[in-house]
Amino acid sequence: MRAEIIAVGSELLTPYKIDTNSLYLTEKLMEVGIKVAYKTVVGDNREDLYKAIKDASRRVPIIILTGGLGPTEDDITREVVANFLKKELILKEEILEKIKRHFEVRGIKMPEINIRQAFVIEGALVMENNVGTAPGLWIDEEKIKIALLPGPPKELKPMVENVLIKELQKYGSYHYFSRTMRIVGLTESETEEKIEDIISGLKNPWINILAIPGQIEINILARGKNSVAEAEDRVNEVFEKIAERLKEHIFTYGKEKLEEVVGKLLRERGKTLSIAESCTGGYLAHRITDIPGSSEYFERGVVTYSNEAKIEILGVNKETIENHGAVSKETALEMVTGIKKISGTDYAIAITGIAGPSGGTKEKPVGTVYIALSTPEETSAFRYRFIGDREKIKWQSTQQALYLLWKSLKNG
Repeated sequence: MRAEIIAVGSELLTPYKIDTNSLYLTEKLMEVGIKVAYKTVVGDNREDLYKAIKDASRRVPIIILTGGLGPTEDDITREVVANFLKKELILKEEILEKIKRHFEVRGIKMPEINIRQAFVIEGALVMENNVGTAPGLWIDEEKIKIALLPGPPKELKPMVENVLIKELQKYGSYHYFSRTMRIVGLTESETEEKIEDIISGLKNPWINILAIPGQIEINILARGKNSVAEAEDRVNEVFEKIAERLKEHIFTYGKEKLEEVVGKLLRERGKTLSIAESCTGGYLAHRITDIPGSSEYFERGVVTYSNEAKIEILGVNKETIENHGAVSKETALEMVTGIKKISGTDYAIAITGIAGPSGGTKEKPVGTVYIALSTPEETSAFRYRFIGDREKIKWQSTQQALYLLWKSLKNG
């Protein structure tokens, strides 16, 4: 059994908004044995949406639409689906009353335009919206099944988990199981080379290697005809071989971020951390403190962007900067020594570099970054050359810093 997801909204065809609902829906459909075969994004145009639904109906028996259920003129999903199915739209007074109450509890009179959201396609199962105003709909015909879901994830997810999944369970033809691992310290090509003999020619399970700067995610998915256990066995056989091959680089067997794993290790070992940043402008401290409970191990972070700040706050020698430059191994070492001294932490990190797009030289091109790590045993600094725009260089710098800290904590 296969499905197609159609994300509706002209904003999804701009650089400013991306469709994230389809990722969530793909995962939930997989859990009930339904494979997503196609994903489509279409703007708020009646003819385009009608064609997208018609094309999807020729490919798959299940169509899930997200978005376009609001009260304005460009919210067309409800009307277009009704037209496609040759069904009437019926005003449901109980839905209208609920929408009115939604506004009343906020001390607002319901705008007349919101009446449109109380219309339901005849024969549809209504999925209540306890967060917003647009109810979801499920139409179960002999040859086609169509779900209409609101665009906001906080409204969509409860409908999927409380109603839609129960309806879709009737049609799942396979049982799926998946596992994930995330690794650092290897590039995508290095990762694939190390496990090529394991994954070559595999069709069930499927191996998906996803790369972002400084991190690789490996997803292993299998299907079983008779049970989830059958699929799980297929996954585990391959998963264990890959895990053994890459074990020095795997920081999680789930979806945890590297800063989460580092935080857990610091907490478990009762250790503390301080950070001194230059080119990353506090980005590493932000990632660390974005994890709940980070106050247990994160003591302080400072952004010493100027040379004067490095000298006055961290105690970096003026001569070090004059002789070696602010972006140098020597400066990074004095930065990390300084922050560790004034904070008294067990671990300390310092980052200094050239994030670009200007400021590079032949000897130190844009992307040159020095990262220093001070542990209870030693203090070291390393030079890196990261490729990309300013944002990517800053991200990779913080990722590499976290990797160095993770490796030290793991082996310590």
